[in-house]
Amino acid sequence: MSRERVCAALLLAVALIIPSLDGRAALISPGTPTTSIPSALVDPVSSLSSPLPAGEFLLPIEITGAIGLQDWSFDLNFTDGVVSPLDVGGLFQSVYQAAFNAADPTPSNITSSGFLFPGSLQGIAGFSSGVTGDGLLAYVLFEQLTPGVNPGFSISNAVINQAPEPATLALLAGALVVLGGRRILSRGCT
Repeated sequence: MSRERVCAALLLAVALIIPSLDGRAALISPGTPTTSIPSALVDPVSSLSSPLPAGEFLLPIEITGAIGLQDWSFDLNFTDGVVSPLDVGGLFQSVYQAAFNAADPTPSNITSSGFLFPGSLQGIAGFSSGVTGDGLLAYVLFEQLTPGVNPGFSISNAVINQAPEPATLALLAGALVVLGGRRILSRGCT
């Protein structure tokens, strides 16, 4: 392969890679609590009825910026004594599956409902079969123990595994071009 072709291939690979390296990453966050049962909630054993009893609510867990989402896990933190996860006989204790979004109603698959510690439900996990965009991962049923006090919901220790982005494949192709033409490149692209 001529030096000019190697240089052109390298420049093309760089042109494809740079625009996609904008630093965006998927983000898991708590949504707005609801006392009704959303149509996106998957409850195959019908453990919930709408509206929820007084003092109970569902917290949606949302993801933004997913690209080919494969699997995920996180810890859900809250103010102990203000709220507590509530198990009313669902398949995954207080955690419920969710349809991703209206355009892609693929339901999440819960693999762990987490372990309850004071102020934290640790290790909620599941997989999402390659969904892309913004959507729902799960709902968590809570009981309000202290009315009128902010539960302080937050997410920590999030792990998000996604399919390789096209930019990753372009990066690999660029690396192969560089490796294949390193001798030519060592003389410079002129």
